[in-house]
Amino acid sequence: MGKKAERVGKPALMVLLIAALLLLTGALLLAVRSGRILHAALDGRQEREQETRVTSFALREQMVMEQIGARVRGWQSVVSSETVTAVAGRGRLSAELFSPLGDDDDAPWALVMHGGLGTDHSQVMDVACALSLQGYRVLAPDLYAHGKSDGETASLGLRDAEDVLTWIDWIMLEDMDARIVCFGQDEGGVALLLAAARGLPQSVAAVAADSAYVSVQARAHELLAQADSSWLDRHLFDAAYRLAHGVSIAEGNVADRIAGADVPLLLIHGTGDAQVLAWQSEDIAQAAGENAQLLLVEGAGHGMARYLEPDAYYDALLSFFENALCS
Repeated sequence: MGKKAERVGKPALMVLLIAALLLLTGALLLAVRSGRILHAALDGRQEREQETRVTSFALREQMVMEQIGARVRGWQSVVSSETVTAVAGRGRLSAELFSPLGDDDDAPWALVMHGGLGTDHSQVMDVACALSLQGYRVLAPDLYAHGKSDGETASLGLRDAEDVLTWIDWIMLEDMDARIVCFGQDEGGVALLLAAARGLPQSVAAVAADSAYVSVQARAHELLAQADSSWLDRHLFDAAYRLAHGVSIAEGNVADRIAGADVPLLLIHGTGDAQVLAWQSEDIAQAAGENAQLLLVEGAGHGMARYLEPDAYYDALLSFFENALCS
């Protein structure tokens, strides 16, 4: 009787194991699918937004963008630049390095980070130009999974915080006496803020973030919902994120972590931002306490404050960096 039960039990156990393996495989495939849906949807969404912006700008904003674009093109025609690389834990990262005008060996450094899927360092060339004209040596990286950098799946800023530290180490190897300021937009701003929360070297004097969001997890779920993904895709996304990046997406809450930052912070946001509402920069600034300053630009959309009010924007940004370097 015992042997018969054993013979019956083994096939049943085998069926259960096969069923469990099939369920696990299916769950993993669905999780990976969820991640792919997010990034495929965002690439198209980014292109549509750029097209909409061009047609919806008022004449004043169009004129400012054209003026800034002409200045950037003129600057690029005279400034020396080269493509450089750094090796991070996830792969090779690429950046464009712009020498200071006048080749000042003691020039401070500016690390300028772009943001958003479908973009690269060219998105923030206007900021790089403004800083270069003020005498900075500018390093403008492509985030992981953007531009010329390695990677297939972006982390929306969480794992990019490690890459910020990689680039700061790269700068310090180039110039052991480097004085560094950092600027980031959207995803790049979140990466800088999370890096600041971990602790930055003393060579970093200040960090400015434009249009940053409070939570990587909340932002990812918003984008999935906007991309018309299914409930199952949204439910499995956190697992897909952990599989892709080896870290829980819940760790990307800037407001929860930024209180430990000991570097001066400038949070910039447009009150007309429909993608990332301005209260998120307000919450980050409040959580950071006395180390943080907040600049709200009335009516500006996502990442558009420097085009709507360029004088006020750059006066605030450049003064903030100058004061931090002098203190």
